[in-house]
Amino acid sequence: MRFLNLGNKDEYGRQRRIEHRGKYLRASRTGGVALRAQAKAAGVNVTANTSRGFRVGATPLKNTQVAFQNGRFVLRGRYGRGPARLNLSKTGVSLSTRNRLGAFNWTNPNRSSARIAGVQMRGKNAAQLQMVYMLLMTAVHAARLAGQLVLGLIQVIIALLGLLYRVALGTPYALRVLRRRLRNRGLARTLARDGTGLAPPVEEWNREALLASLVPVLGGWGRGRAPAQGVEALAAGLTQPPLADAKTAMSVAARRLHDTREQAPEAPGTDPRAIMAALATRMQQVLPGEEVAEAILQADELSLEEGPRTRLQEQLLEVFADFAGIRFQEEEVPQEAAAAPGAVTIDLNTASLDELEQVPHLGTERAREVIARRPFNEVSELAAIDGIGPKRLEAIRAFGVVCKHSPETGGGND
Repeated sequence: MRFLNLGNKDEYGRQRRIEHRGKYLRASRTGGVALRAQAKAAGVNVTANTSRGFRVGATPLKNTQVAFQNGRFVLRGRYGRGPARLNLSKTGVSLSTRNRLGAFNWTNPNRSSARIAGVQMRGKNAAQLQMVYMLLMTAVHAARLAGQLVLGLIQVIIALLGLLYRVALGTPYALRVLRRRLRNRGLARTLARDGTGLAPPVEEWNREALLASLVPVLGGWGRGRAPAQGVEALAAGLTQPPLADAKTAMSVAARRLHDTREQAPEAPGTDPRAIMAALATRMQQVLPGEEVAEAILQADELSLEEGPRTRLQEQLLEVFADFAGIRFQEEEVPQEAAAAPGAVTIDLNTASLDELEQVPHLGTERAREVIARRPFNEVSELAAIDGIGPKRLEAIRAFGVVCKHSPETGGGND
């Protein structure tokens, strides 16, 4: 034991009570100096103290002490774990709370204790110190709680602002999706109630008639003119299936669409969007999915040769995709290639399959066909591959595809 307990700390890290506890000698500020001897036999403790007298005691229950000291009956008991304690004495029961300063007795404050710098105090002074300490600690805890509440409020505000920001970003897209779904439901109800007015009904059309109708609807009605106007000029550039297979039937299909609109111009079923929905639904039933997607892409490329899409054409493409069960994904030339032409250079005659797959609009199947068709003398020869039209060819050139070397002809300069 250190001298007078100096440097010894309790569970709160405070200096323990300054005192000396030897085998026979006890010395403290409140108890003075006394000689003390103790013996124990048959569960009974016998203690003799020069300042406190003679005491005989026992512990009948845990944490309970019964004793006689100088002819007086003594009963002590302390129960409970943690800061709250229940105290038992011959005068009654009391409740106390332990803290870093000591213990405060709520039912009998004068039995409180306090220790400052190892100096133990009891009674009224200890109770007053305990009151001041608890008020200070209450203020500290209240300030800490207020700080945590403010911090939590700030975090909630930040989270709400982030949520509002994400909602603001997503609202335009959500509104577009909602309007699109509502439009599709309206078109579905129109077709179920009124049909399209076409004769014979779309449900009886064959493959050729269905394919032939895409160009008049998208390229004619989509630009605000009659389906028959310009259809022959648009169809003249068709060389690849599946639309090329229906090239000769496009004039007939355009006339059929025109006559239906003329007979009932205000009928809901003659709305170009309703007719496009009917065509897409029927094509999904009778044509392979790849052929349906390729057909609408070719029709779109033909319409783009006349200029950018109109708002109606955008809607017609959306309607077709939704009712045909396909999804369009825009392919763009990488920013690096667009900003710095020539930064990416791919030779059609020497590039590997992996390199060709990175070229816009090629993909795995078309890249394999490129390898099978080698050698190329000009990049424009890619137009012979299914699905590569003028617009896609332009994007492929912009990506940096060239014909520098041909194993057989010595290469071109396209």
